[in-house]
Amino acid sequence: MNIIFPTTRYVKYMTPGGVAMVLTMLVLFMGIGGCTFLGLAAENAMGVAVKPQYRGLEKQSVAIVVYEDASTMFTYPQAQEEVSAFVSAALKKHLPKAHILDYHLVLNYQNANPNWDVLPVKTIGRHFGVSRVVYIELLNYTVHSQQTNYVLQGDIAAHVAVYNMNIPGDGEVFHTDIDARWPKGGPLPGYNTDANTVRMNTLQRFSTLLARCFYTWHNRGNGYAN
Repeated sequence: MNIIFPTTRYVKYMTPGGVAMVLTMLVLFMGIGGCTFLGLAAENAMGVAVKPQYRGLEKQSVAIVVYEDASTMFTYPQAQEEVSAFVSAALKKHLPKAHILDYHLVLNYQNANPNWDVLPVKTIGRHFGVSRVVYIELLNYTVHSQQTNYVLQGDIAAHVAVYNMNIPGDGEVFHTDIDARWPKGGPLPGYNTDANTVRMNTLQRFSTLLARCFYTWHNRGNGYAN
């Protein structure tokens, strides 16, 4: 008789240690192919390791520079500061050996130099004495669904590039596009949530996706990750 345990359903709610203990007991009790069973289950619990797209921020000094166009600045005047804050926090959390420059210093520089965006990125980086610049060009920043303003779904899209201050040329060493939406399943009616909640969750999602470009993370499927 075959006994099926719905481990996949419950594994994501358990700690890795708890999962390993339960599975070991099952294998010993049932006498099944332990190595294969435990290997698959451990992968399900811990997730599949996803390597970083770019490793060059480790042990570097990093400035975060956010560009927003006039339309975004008018509609969401806090966007530049919010993106800077959330990305800074995410990089500090996942890259503890990197020195992330206080983003307030960059914001002050941008406010004091209205035409900062026409300068080469390396000029900005050298002004702060950092070795890398993470340059975020916002392409979209909204909390309203594209279909109607009566439902809410955050969308933050950006072109992200990393610049190395110590090489010839413009210094660009990495680039990618990131598009973060919350809720992922689709927009919510305004009476079920509020614009601030949607914006905060979308910022969290965006900063998480951006930070994952630079460190090894584990994909557990079904939207779970560690």
